[in-house]
Amino acid sequence: MPKNSFKIVVIVLLLGLIGTFSYMLLKGPEEQTMDVLRKAPDFKLQNLDGKEVTLADTAGKAKLVYFFFSTCPDVCPPSTYTLSKIQDSLKEKGVFGTKTALLSITFDPTKDTPERLKEFADRYHPDYNGWYFLRGEEKATVELAEKFGVMVAKDPKADTWTHSNLFLLVDGKGDLRTYYTAADENLDVEKVAADLIKISKEK
Repeated sequence: MPKNSFKIVVIVLLLGLIGTFSYMLLKGPEEQTMDVLRKAPDFKLQNLDGKEVTLADTAGKAKLVYFFFSTCPDVCPPSTYTLSKIQDSLKEKGVFGTKTALLSITFDPTKDTPERLKEFADRYHPDYNGWYFLRGEEKATVELAEKFGVMVAKDPKADTWTHSNLFLLVDGKGDLRTYYTAADENLDVEKVAADLIKISKEK
């Protein structure tokens, strides 16, 4: 990789994020929850047991999709903890796994082996009936993230990644409805859970 290429990719990533959030800020809270942004791309990935999982397998359920990597030194662990709180709220309301789901997708399958992912996932008391930890081939997964609107850049020299850190809300028909800043300390977990429940009731 030429010198400064990674810096250029990061700058492009940041510009993309600025555009994304500017778009969202121009919309009101109701629009952010209700509008269809675009069709979410389908995929074929593997869960911790090596079973194939597709987006279509969660048809009829409102879900959050999160792209991450388990060796992330900063935003991914606290964001996954936030997902665990959202899971707990949905379980308390009796809708987790039946009407709602969580999908955590790693874009670093080399390090995130099934064993490593299971070790990481178990820190957050997941209910695997509704929380899927998924992996696939690196190039295809990075491309999948980009199709979802998530920017991902690999720095081979540092052997790490830079990525936009978002929870993406996808409805039961497979439409992307809105997204949340995953590492936002002020993110209202109960509101996110309420959004998922509201979307799950749509026909």
